[in-house]
Amino acid sequence: MYKTDLRLMTIDTEKGLVVLAPVDDNWILTVLYVPELQLGLAIAKTKNVLRLLEGIQLPPPPEVFEDSAEGNLEVLETIAIQAASTTSAEVQVTPAPAARPVAADVPKVQTPAVQAAVPAERKPEDFTVSPSTVPMRGDAYSRVLSLDSDLYQEMKNKYRNFGFDVLMLVDGTKAVGQIADSMFQPIERVAELLKWGASKGIIEVPTAEVLKQQVAAEGPIGRFVKVPIFEGDIAKAKPEERKILELCDGSKTTEDIGKATGLPESKIVQILAQYRKLGLKMVGKTL
Repeated sequence: MYKTDLRLMTIDTEKGLVVLAPVDDNWILTVLYVPELQLGLAIAKTKNVLRLLEGIQLPPPPEVFEDSAEGNLEVLETIAIQAASTTSAEVQVTPAPAARPVAADVPKVQTPAVQAAVPAERKPEDFTVSPSTVPMRGDAYSRVLSLDSDLYQEMKNKYRNFGFDVLMLVDGTKAVGQIADSMFQPIERVAELLKWGASKGIIEVPTAEVLKQQVAAEGPIGRFVKVPIFEGDIAKAKPEERKILELCDGSKTTEDIGKATGLPESKIVQILAQYRKLGLKMVGKTL
């Protein structure tokens, strides 16, 4: 009944949230998210994947599926990898310039300027990422999302699924602070991933030299952080977690709360994530 208008469908299951989205007349994108992930972020991730699939000619589904679920998964994975490889190849292939005839009496001279123009390999520490930085997609963005690329494997080994999740939110409109807040992750962790991505050409962020020039022109700036504030009913919280929520007064970072309670910061972040719908929010603050 709603075939022509259907864009997304969400199903809440015991294993997590399932999001369905039609890609074309033959394929439906189906994603199972972990139970801890918020509905809004799950929908945003799914929409980002749909945008990446725009313009890709997916092959028709196989006429006969395997009898086992494992066999079906292998068939679908093969189709997905082939589609990703095709997209990556289309992005990387550039037409070769036409050959120009060279006169016999013109000597070949090596130009030092051309050799010097080759850019040196960048390192993550060469880039600077602040909460207000808006990362842009670089030339290698599509390649890192190809499941069979070396760059994807490197990111997977280094950052697991976290790297993929962050890059899916890089669309040229969201600042680093917004990305970290939507994922409920420390800005430092997101910034580390983005600086690595910038060193690989996956995204574009300012270099450290550019920031130094801005600071010299505008003067030193404070450190921008996100701090939690709990404005809900603390009586609804678990008794063992009320002390943590009491410290969420807008003056302490998750690191400060961890030191005060003796818990790791990662544990504090995990606990606070459960109270996003009960009155906890993150606000920006300059120290």
